Amino acid sequence: MALLPQGGIGPRLSLMHALNFLGVGIYMPFFPIWLASRGLGDVAISVVLTIPILMRVVATSWVTGLADSRLSPALLLAALNGLAALLYLALLPAYGIWLIGLTMALNAAAISGVVPLADVLTTAQIKAGAAIDYGRVRLWGSVSFFAANLLGGYLIARLGAGIIPLALAASTGLAALAALAAPAPPAHVRPAQQANPVPVGFSPAFRLALVAIACVNATHAALYAFGSLHWRSLGFSDTAIGGLWAVSVVAEVALFLFAGGIVARGTAGFAWIAAGAVAAIIRFGAMALDPGLGVTLLLQLLHGLTFGCAHLGALAVLSALAPEGRRAAAQGGLVALSALASAAMTILSGYLYQRHGSLAFLAMVPLALVGLLLLLLAKRNLPGDTGSRGTTRSTGRALRAGRETAPAKGLT
Repeated sequence: MALLPQGGIGPRLSLMHALNFLGVGIYMPFFPIWLASRGLGDVAISVVLTIPILMRVVATSWVTGLADSRLSPALLLAALNGLAALLYLALLPAYGIWLIGLTMALNAAAISGVVPLADVLTTAQIKAGAAIDYGRVRLWGSVSFFAANLLGGYLIARLGAGIIPLALAASTGLAALAALAAPAPPAHVRPAQQANPVPVGFSPAFRLALVAIACVNATHAALYAFGSLHWRSLGFSDTAIGGLWAVSVVAEVALFLFAGGIVARGTAGFAWIAAGAVAAIIRFGAMALDPGLGVTLLLQLLHGLTFGCAHLGALAVLSALAPEGRRAAAQGGLVALSALASAAMTILSGYLYQRHGSLAFLAMVPLALVGLLLLLLAKRNLPGDTGSRGTTRSTGRALRAGRETAPAKGLT
């Protein structure tokens, strides 16, 4: 089976996702290390990491909403990545919490729309009947993240933390070029072409589901902020730390590869999100115990559930319950809510980590439980026919279009 999608659309979408996540694979494990190299303490690091998260709360819905107008999503995506690259370069002479924080706030305004717009471009092709599979297109973002984890660890070990802004600028610059090559949404599925110009509201069940998904996503806050720094304090090498992040992505890639095309229809995606929440309880509860490198390696494999299952489940629920013509806004709304929850948990993690070390990871467990409760409430508030018919059925067709129409195409 081919490792890239067949035809012109699939490879371009795969390249777009891969280069979008190249920078994320450097930023997430290693940007806190760069902040520490600039003399920032634990609380200051949590503040700087929270500033761009809060900026995404403000910017994401507006930025992604531009794609619901007549602006080209691909050109918008290219412009956002290009702006982010320039702002990463601006970090090179920056010192101090406020200058770094301001630069990252502006950067976050640009980055906020990247992943939602990439998903909009991908799902638009699926809805138009393209013979592609979302999970197998999206997995190339995870493969790129994996490679960036290993490359970042190697670069820091050889060249020091100062290389990080340059690596981030280079990766987002490449992502801008890939966005220019991304296929435009077919005219008949572009949001601007919707017949009803009046915005349709989100249902109560959908709103509850968005908050639940945001809670599950935010359980990663302590890991993203202090995982690498904590592992360093335990004596893990930078190469080993890069490997730990890479292993987590291997699990994510496996899920996207084998499950991305068979996600349960529509609102049955609630079960996938719930699986992510349960895995988060296990993963972060165990991380608080400092179990050592071997067990930590195994816990990192749960990322396939805590992120992968939650992401695929969220995509199914969004496709089932978001009104036509507001799907880009729904994607942006989810990113904004996730950013808000993550910002709060990142700040909390900074104070907890400064005072209690690894017990900061334990604070993620109650948040996962809240997500499960909200998910149950959302499921109970679904309209009578939505959960098993109607929208659910069309969502299943959309998510599995590639698998059903071209089973011989192989892996995308």
